[in-house]
Amino acid sequence: MNNSNNPLWSEGENKDFGKIAVEYAAGQDVVLDKQFVYYECLVNQAHQLMLLKQKILPAFQVKKIVAALEEIKKLDESGKFLLKKALEDVHSNIEHYILDKLGIEIGGNLRLGITRNDQVYTDTRMFMRDEIVSISKLLIDVINALISQAGKHLDTIMPGYTHLRVSQSITYGHWLTAKGYHFLDDLKNLMYDFGQINRCPLGIFEMAGTQLPIDRKLTAYYLGFDGICENSLYTANSRGEIEVKLLADLSIIALHIRRTMNEVIMWSTHEFGFLKIADQYATGGTAQPNLKNPDTLEVIRANCAKLYGRFWETLITMDSLPSGFNRDTQQTKHALFESIGMIEETLPIFSGIMNSLIINKETMAKGAEINFANAPDITVQVAIKGKVSFREAYKVVKTLIKDKYLKNNFLKLTPHLLTSVSYKVLGKKIILKQSDLDKVTTAKVCVDNRISEGGPSPIQVKSMIEDIKTTTVNLKKELINKQNMISDSLNKLKKELRRCLKEQ
Repeated sequence: MNNSNNPLWSEGENKDFGKIAVEYAAGQDVVLDKQFVYYECLVNQAHQLMLLKQKILPAFQVKKIVAALEEIKKLDESGKFLLKKALEDVHSNIEHYILDKLGIEIGGNLRLGITRNDQVYTDTRMFMRDEIVSISKLLIDVINALISQAGKHLDTIMPGYTHLRVSQSITYGHWLTAKGYHFLDDLKNLMYDFGQINRCPLGIFEMAGTQLPIDRKLTAYYLGFDGICENSLYTANSRGEIEVKLLADLSIIALHIRRTMNEVIMWSTHEFGFLKIADQYATGGTAQPNLKNPDTLEVIRANCAKLYGRFWETLITMDSLPSGFNRDTQQTKHALFESIGMIEETLPIFSGIMNSLIINKETMAKGAEINFANAPDITVQVAIKGKVSFREAYKVVKTLIKDKYLKNNFLKLTPHLLTSVSYKVLGKKIILKQSDLDKVTTAKVCVDNRISEGGPSPIQVKSMIEDIKTTTVNLKKELINKQNMISDSLNKLKKELRRCLKEQ
């Protein structure tokens, strides 16, 4: 074609038509669309085979178009298919290549029955589902790393916190399984997103279908989708919305990473001294030879914050758009690509950090004994064994702390002291045996005795580890099944393409 560097819609217009629009509106589309070239070729090839089977296009035309698309795949694989900004996007770049090679009489049927709109919807969904699989596998690695470490620390006592004040004691293993459940939630969210995304938009044309007797279910099958998007206008309106949903879930992953990194940074300070960060994730101070700085963790914390901005940017872009295609949605692509890239880059580093932390068990255990951390356990024990209400027991324990009968913990609490203070507070004596008090006066015995479901006792944490492990294995199987179904469909598509190319 003699206008191979001009947009297809510029035909018949003056030379300045759309000049500024393309320069400004195309933005980084051709750079980002590089990741869509392979998907775009598959989408076009599936559509061409469907047109052939529906007897809408003759075999000789479909064969030539399919062959030209194979050439583009090979050029792209070798880095030689370059997208021209003047042509706006991957769709027009590929169509121009086909038109230049085959002429308008044959190449002009590349997009018979489809448009750039439903093509980009389909490309994006294929890209997103592949990335969800990749991120899900990384999340599985994170979860496995966390529960592996948790199993090593069933008896590693540490303080729990309320308002960042020392509260009920837990174990490091309990803390790690809590993180494991957070990331397990994230994995479940991604699997749900996959189900919503894996519906095929191709064939809705601009946004209201076509009079051609196309078979949308066939193209959906060829491309590995679970089915078609049922309503054409709903499908058009979903562009940008599915990105928002995925970005929301990626932001929650980022939240879980940031909160964890923040705690690790805090606990690695000299004031806490609960743990040390492995040297490969730390740096030194240029002016202070005594420092090892948690630079990697701080950069992770900062980078993950960017995802919140990308989520809000995309949500705000979408919230006022009328039905149908709007070019605003093209601007969501950068946020999607950047966020996915950030999470995929960060999760392996995060996993490595969590796997290599050096735990100071002694300091953790000491931290669990301060600020009368086991006051709730003492209160319950006084209520049950002393046969008084919880609120009466609360008053007695509060007095023991507030009036400084004890210092910092309950190690020196005796039955005599308890009887004396209870009489002063309640006007009646609460009598407990020393053996009753011994069951709640240290962090270790309190943790071991908290056998309620979900609590930090070793037996409960073991149960949680097994639960996380089993659920993760099942989700991994589901993920592999989804991957295999897509691979099977794409392999069948490739087989059909080879058959088409061989036929005379």
